Amino acid sequence: MRTSNQTTSWVNLPDVVLIEIFKYLPDADRMRASLVCQNWSQIFDSPCLWRSRSFELGGYRAQTNGQKAFQFAECFGQYLKYLSISCSHPSYYTCKLFQKSIDELFLALKEAETQLVDFEMCRLELERYWKYDTPKEKLIGLFAKFLKTQRRLVCFDMSSGQLPAYGGCRVLDAVANQSGSVIQDMLIEDFFHSRLAVYQVKKFQKVISKFTNLKYLALNYNCLSDEVLETFSKSLQGKLTFMNIKVFRNDPHLHRISGIAWKQLTRACPRLRVALWIESIAMHEEIAPILVKEAPVKDLHIWSGYDDDQNWRLADTVDLVTESYAPILECASFELDNIMEIVDHQLITLVTKCRKLKELSINAMVSIATVEEICELRLARKIDLTMLHVTFCGVALQLVSEEQLKHMRDHYSDIFRELGVDFRLYRFDF
Repeated sequence: MRTSNQTTSWVNLPDVVLIEIFKYLPDADRMRASLVCQNWSQIFDSPCLWRSRSFELGGYRAQTNGQKAFQFAECFGQYLKYLSISCSHPSYYTCKLFQKSIDELFLALKEAETQLVDFEMCRLELERYWKYDTPKEKLIGLFAKFLKTQRRLVCFDMSSGQLPAYGGCRVLDAVANQSGSVIQDMLIEDFFHSRLAVYQVKKFQKVISKFTNLKYLALNYNCLSDEVLETFSKSLQGKLTFMNIKVFRNDPHLHRISGIAWKQLTRACPRLRVALWIESIAMHEEIAPILVKEAPVKDLHIWSGYDDDQNWRLADTVDLVTESYAPILECASFELDNIMEIVDHQLITLVTKCRKLKELSINAMVSIATVEEICELRLARKIDLTMLHVTFCGVALQLVSEEQLKHMRDHYSDIFRELGVDFRLYRFDF
């Protein structure tokens, strides 16, 4: 038989506990629970339950999801702080629905006087999926009009937006209009469409100077120049701590940013850490001007791509990485898809000279003897790696059998586990 205390236990639960329970419930279950009693109905209206929302406005349910987003904005828009929007599987039809849904959603949020802290709209990909200029311009106008009303944005993410130069600057200007002195994290990697030399666009240089509180910034190399870095040195002095820079082969990347500009920025922002992602670029002549030793590159990732050119000079590239960043490099990954060029000696030099290197990932034509030497260096505590991932490929596969890999795993895995080293070996056949 139930006691009185057991019968009334749910009634006596503190509101703070009920709120935590409601947080785990989907909307439909929250609605049903709100009908239990007056107190639960009041819990249902707690602002903290409706702070964050993610809307998928593409795909085969684009129209239905758009209506749900609008209804949410009408009912709970005043509480919303964290908004994420996506448009998967776009087509001509769903793009039209997406534009309509965005228009209605932003209008409802404006009427609710929503003030966001975090806005995310990733993979809009205007260049790829939106074929006609007029819908593009209308959609950009909707984003600009809404973002211009936001005064408390701390994080802005429109990665892979692929906007045209003018449209992209218009959206950024709208963000800066009210939140330029507030926003701390800005993710605009692939925000502009490819093949665009953004660093030459005067409007961009002017707009980017309006952001005066950035701590984290992700963008493409084709957005950077001496003038842009000089702007950062002035507008973000003592604030910018992380830059994530993507260098992609289809983006303009042959311009050189001077060591003086990097040194000036590092002096203005002494805690700055740069992560450099070089994708689908293999030729040493193209990579070398990017690897300026004055840049505080502590994370470096190079993927060569699959070009058939056999004169990439990969060994020279690895040597240059060591020469430029030996005192500061902490994380490095090399995916060098050339089955002819050997980089064994250069990798040994890298791990021995980069004393702060903690994480190393290698996908290249490397010998098993080189990997064993790196492992022995770690066991002897001559290097301080906490992660070592190696994928054997190219001609080296002929000299590395699964049995040898198994022997290496068996020999080192337990020892490295005790040392806290993430150690993995793979084979990759082209």
